[in-house]
Amino acid sequence: MNANRPFCFGLLGLDCLMETLTIQVTQDHIDRIAKAKKPIFGIAELIWNSVDADAKHVTVRLNRSPLGAIDTIEVIDDGLGMTMADAKAGFGNLGGSWKQYEKQTRRDKRILHGKQGQGRFRAFAVCENLSWHSTYALDGGLREFKVTGTTSNKRQFTISDENSKKGNATATGTTVTLSNVIQNQGGLDQERAVPELNKLLALYLMQYPAVRVSYDGTLIDPSAYIENRADYTLPSFLAEDGKGYLAELTVIEWTMDIDRALYLCTDAGFTLREIPPGIQAPGYQFTAYLRSNLLEQMDEQGTIDMEEFGDLRKLLDSAKEQLRRHFLQRDAEKASGIVDAWKKQDIYPYEGSPKDVMEETERQIFDVVASSLDSYVSDFKDVKPKAKKLTFNLLRAALESNPSSLQFILGEVVGLPKDKQDEFAALLRKTSLMAMINASKVVTDRLDFLKGLEYVLYNKDAKEALLERSQLHKLVSRNTWIFGDEYYLVNNDESLTNVLRKHIKNVAFEADEADTDTPVLREDGSEGVVDIGLSNIPPKEDAAQPPEQDVVVAKILNRQPTEGRHHLVIELKRPSQKINTEVLGQTESYAFAIARDERFAGVNTAWTFWALSNEMTDEARFKTEQSDRPKGMVYQMKNDPAKNYSITIWAKTWSEIIEQCTGRLKFFQERLNYSASLSTGRKHLQDTYPKFIPKIVKETKD
Repeated sequence: MNANRPFCFGLLGLDCLMETLTIQVTQDHIDRIAKAKKPIFGIAELIWNSVDADAKHVTVRLNRSPLGAIDTIEVIDDGLGMTMADAKAGFGNLGGSWKQYEKQTRRDKRILHGKQGQGRFRAFAVCENLSWHSTYALDGGLREFKVTGTTSNKRQFTISDENSKKGNATATGTTVTLSNVIQNQGGLDQERAVPELNKLLALYLMQYPAVRVSYDGTLIDPSAYIENRADYTLPSFLAEDGKGYLAELTVIEWTMDIDRALYLCTDAGFTLREIPPGIQAPGYQFTAYLRSNLLEQMDEQGTIDMEEFGDLRKLLDSAKEQLRRHFLQRDAEKASGIVDAWKKQDIYPYEGSPKDVMEETERQIFDVVASSLDSYVSDFKDVKPKAKKLTFNLLRAALESNPSSLQFILGEVVGLPKDKQDEFAALLRKTSLMAMINASKVVTDRLDFLKGLEYVLYNKDAKEALLERSQLHKLVSRNTWIFGDEYYLVNNDESLTNVLRKHIKNVAFEADEADTDTPVLREDGSEGVVDIGLSNIPPKEDAAQPPEQDVVVAKILNRQPTEGRHHLVIELKRPSQKINTEVLGQTESYAFAIARDERFAGVNTAWTFWALSNEMTDEARFKTEQSDRPKGMVYQMKNDPAKNYSITIWAKTWSEIIEQCTGRLKFFQERLNYSASLSTGRKHLQDTYPKFIPKIVKETKD
């Protein structure tokens, strides 16, 4: 701060001065701060300053010329006023506001808006000259002084002499006068400014109803224009700095006609930026307020305008997804009356309460779409109940199995008008709800399959009837995700020689460069057939087997290129066949046959072998509990730099696999609020795999 006038010493030893303060920053930096997308934002900053000074009443007065143009604007408040020390710090330094050191207002302990001391500059977007006349209390009396600034030099402010003022010591406050108002700023007219201020001040005025703000004679009262309000806590997420952040989203629907907006706010609810909401919500006038401490940090760091910034992108995506859910729910609420009527007519295609989040969302979409038929299809009201029920079942089937066909059904079958088709198409494109339904169906199907698998493996009657090749193997071949979603189908129930051929086929050199006709033999001279095998390289298109065959599955692991490939071969046994020394020997014979055959050594590969069944004999279990190896490992090849492959052999039980797989799905299961049971699992197998389950399971009913 530079002062070009000397100090004089006045009453009570306080500094009494008339000086010019110059902020030591470049003019273009101040110019950037002084910009506002809308002129009303500059007025709003002055209102925020007033409420931060504990004002209970703030009046914005527009003074017009005889021709009706806005000549001057006054922002008058009854707050505590600025002290001389506040003025010197605030106007003599960029970011010198006392609020950067405080969390609450000084008297009423309300939340603070500004902390950076830059808001006052935004008023320069409205006018050419600014003056602050402040009255504050000191030692039972009043002091007053004036600060002035001009757009000709936004870096410079003049502070007048401080004077004593007669009157009650509670008669404090600040009047900001904006003169030489920049013309042609229609956003300052009452009909446009009042709705904007209602949006900007909504959260604050609802939190502190005793605060009264008026603009050009009209009280700013958001509650009078609110049709609906909803508050949401968004899922927490880890930012790039490694810290976890929370965010809150408030959605306010208005009865007045406004421009939609998504406001980025501090954790306390003060607006930092306004951006388009970026969602489809036909028929709603709304604003949304995204609050997070992370946004406040971004504003301070200058990254809040960078939508491509990773953390901001994630936060905005989460907010927009919640907005889509909100308006889908609102549409469903509006449709609830007509839905009740359909239920009474027994034509509504759902029964009871939704069993999980997936079905709840599906019903919401159905309610929105189906209720629109009554509004937009002229003949639909007159359709007979049987025909309506058929239409509704068709819509439900589309949502459950093929949501992308919904628009075709609405247009070609139901006859929904083109503009309404486009509206729904936009909704389905812009929202991830359809993706959520599809993804949720995958998760719930997997949970049900695991329970069904558990049933056929461990139910006394079912496991005795379960066949290894024609049933268990078939079920596993169609659900290789149980070993991890990284797995690829490569080949099935094939000889070691075929495993060699496909192993070579997927490498960089051509298959005909290696001998693939000579069979791969085990120690006893037999060729051997493996059940299931895995590789971290996806199979060539022509290498994949038809889905009705069993599997050799490929698994992509997150491995460095120097680590080469990783294959997993599984020897699968029926539940009644325990893993014994003979089964382990069979598994070892496959591993050692590959180890002996030099054609497999052409590519750096890690080989893992599993023997998999329900139980183990004591002899087999003893081999899995050796002191120098992890539990379950029965063999590990000694590390040999001269060899470019490694081999490990494990004995695994189905309970381990099911438990690990259920653990991977637990996160999604909790958020879907879905609980699979043995009965839902059994029904899933009956409906989905009737060919591959024992007769006793097909006929079992709850």
